[in-house]
Amino acid sequence: MNTQNVNVKTATKESTKRWGTDPKARLACVIAEQKSYLAELCGIKALQLVQHEEAEEACNILCAMSKNIWYEGVIDWMREKPLLSFHVVQPWLQAKAHAARLYGETGQEAWAYADKSLKGCMIFERAMLAE
Repeated sequence: MNTQNVNVKTATKESTKRWGTDPKARLACVIAEQKSYLAELCGIKALQLVQHEEAEEACNILCAMSKNIWYEGVIDWMREKPLLSFHVVQPWLQAKAHAARLYGETGQEAWAYADKSLKGCMIFERAMLAE
């Protein structure tokens, strides 16, 4: 599976282009996108892909959801543990159960991969803020 290095400033500019600058509108858009990703994750089975393609699609969706949490779901970085928007995180947590139910061990591994990536990004971001 491919991972991409993401420049935080570039990511912020890209999400500003996608969702605008109004914080409430941005939050509503990212929540809607998270729900859409969750529906896509559940719909992969219907595409009848070969197993490795199905796994890659699931992983790509889960990684996109985790990036939304990192880019847009953090409400407050200045706490000991960043404060996250429940409404952005909720579809991500639901995706964990759906990935396991629909794709078995492969789905669990895909979610674990995306989760580890999210945690790494969060740790990195906190370290950058501390400097």
